[in-house]
Parts: sequence; structure tokens; C-alpha cells
Amino acid sequence: MRLKTKILLVSLLVVMLMISAIGCGGGTKSGDDAKGPTIVVASKTFTESIFLGEMLVELLQYHGYPVQNEVGLGETAILRPALVSGEISMYYEYTGTVLMTQMQQPGMYDPEECYQAVKKWDLETNNIVWLDYAPGNNTYEFIGRPGIKAEYGFEKVSDFVEYSNNNPNNGFKFAMLEEWYEREDGLTRFANIYGLDRSNINPFFLAMGLTYDALREKQADFGIAFSTDGRIAAFGLDTFEDDKNCFPVYNPAPTVHGDIIEAYPEIVPIINELSALLDNETLMELNRRVDVDGEETYEVARDFLKKNGLIK
Repeated sequence: MRLKTKILLVSLLVVMLMISAIGCGGGTKSGDDAKGPTIVVASKTFTESIFLGEMLVELLQYHGYPVQNEVGLGETAILRPALVSGEISMYYEYTGTVLMTQMQQPGMYDPEECYQAVKKWDLETNNIVWLDYAPGNNTYEFIGRPGIKAEYGFEKVSDFVEYSNNNPNNGFKFAMLEEWYEREDGLTRFANIYGLDRSNINPFFLAMGLTYDALREKQADFGIAFSTDGRIAAFGLDTFEDDKNCFPVYNPAPTVHGDIIEAYPEIVPIINELSALLDNETLMELNRRVDVDGEETYEVARDFLKKNGLIK
């Protein structure tokens, strides 16, 4: 009887361990298969980057990978060195950002051309792998407070620049991030391409995401926005044609340290499936849900993954 009891207990233990292994992660990896480096997922600090980071965390955890959530860690100046050194493993970066701020190249207007350029350079120079870029293009957009287009008869950016140059005491408040003011692909490029006299503008520095509220409340007159931000339409802000093609492509794509791809090559199609769904309309809707409707970024991320069958 004692022998039979021991056999029964051992059998039950084996079954429980099997069930535990099967239930771990619900996806492609479990148990001993999940052993390997922890995937440290980071992001920038604005809404879109945060929920993209949360999507990566949720997706990789669902498939059983060891993940450390460092979403919202910082901007490019912080994330890039951390990625190159291996302190973080991956984050969604924008093609045009690396092209201009890291490679010191002029902006490009063809998504594929820009992507191939940064992909080749980053792999050869930094052992950074670019996975597929999303179809969404989160470029900059010149916007104004509600009604200012009709008030001054502006339709395109050139109209604003011409008026500003001819009226040095115009009093317009130009809302922007301090980072955009300082970056080569920011105000410097904008002023050079449009011939804007920078001494005529009144920069109004705001923290990330506050430009839209400032314009809606008429605390500022013009500003620089992200084209996929849901608040532009929700707040009734005016938009202006970029008639001199100042704003190049900025397609989001996961940038991954090469060691992580070497350890887990099977994550590539898993993440690429996600990126393929992220067009401008989708990104604007997801941004709106967070910034206008007040939903949490991780809830929006999880809901999107579930609705599209990427997790259960």
C-alpha cells in the first residue's frame, strides 16, 4: 500500500508540474524554454511611445518571455545610449529621429528609404536590430489655436512665416518642447527651410503633451504637435499645410539590442505582427483614448492586443 501511495503521489506531482508549465505564459515559451536574458522594455515619455512600450511588455509576457518593464524611462538622449550598451533591450524608436539625430543625415520623405538607411547603419555600427516599421507616420505638424486660420487668413505654414517675418512684434506665442527648440531636426530645420526669422518668435516652452491644452485654452497661438495625436481633432485645433516638406517621415519601429535577437530570434514575427497594425488612424484613436478619454495606457494596450487576437 505504501508503494502504491508513493507512486500515486509522484504521478499527481508530475501532472501538476505539467499543468503549471502549460499554463505559464499562454504562448510560445514556458518552463525551461524561457531561460535566457531578461528583456528590458523601455519607451519615451509621451503617450504614444508609452502605450507602444506597454504593448511590447504585454505581448512578450503573454508568450512567456522574462520581461522587465521600464516604460516611460526617458527620451532619445537617454534611451539610445542605454540600448547600445545593453542596459535596456528594446523600445519603439522613430526612423527619422535616428536618421537625423544619430546619423546626422538630412530628413527623408520615403518611409522605406529612411527605414533601410537606419536599419543598415544601426546594425553595422551599434548591433541594434530594427524590426518592421509601422505604417503610421508620427511626424511633426504645425497647429494653431481654434479659429486662428480664419482670423489671419493662414492656410499653410508659409503664410505664418511670412506674417511673422513682416511683423516682428506680432506677439504670437509659439508652444514647443524645449527638446524641439534645441534639436537639429526641430526649430533649426524649421527656420532654415521656411526662412523664419527666429528672433521674431516668442517660444513658449511646455512639458510633453501640454501644447494641446495651451492652444485649446488660448494660452498659446501656435505650436508643434505630433500628427498622430488624437487631441488635434478632439480639441478642434487648426492645422496647416507643410508646404515646403519640412517634416520628414517618423515611422515607429521596435529597435532591439542584437543580443536579444540572438537569444530569442522567434520574437521577430511576433512583434512584426503588432507593428503591421499601427497605421495613422489606429494611432490617433489609441492616443485619443488616453489623452482625451482618460484611459490608462496599459489598459488601452492590452485591449488593443486582445481585440486583434495577439493575446487572449
